[in-house]
Amino acid sequence: MRAAIYARKSQDDSDKSIDNRSTTRQVDRAREYATSKGWEADEEHIYIDDGVSGAEYESRHGLARLMASLPKRGRPPFDVLIMSESSRLGRDMTRNSAYMVSS
Repeated sequence: MRAAIYARKSQDDSDKSIDNRSTTRQVDRAREYATSKGWEADEEHIYIDDGVSGAEYESRHGLARLMASLPKRGRPPFDVLIMSESSRLGRDMTRNSAYMVSS
């Protein structure tokens, strides 16, 4: 199975677990998880936004690159997206759902 990884850290993530306070740590943990499942995480499909609020959707370069990697039709370049927790995608769960459905 082909895995992609998305990691995001806000400027202030002091309320988050220690694993979510660093994008490097999030990516490392996601790689470990993928390996434990027998999945391949391709470097090309690691998407990172560092120091960007989860309330911001428009100027997140990692998220934009992730969304741009998804074809309008046909099969996506990966089978599963790994994130440390759903809030890494964004703080607005309704908007998160719309993002995932629109792709």
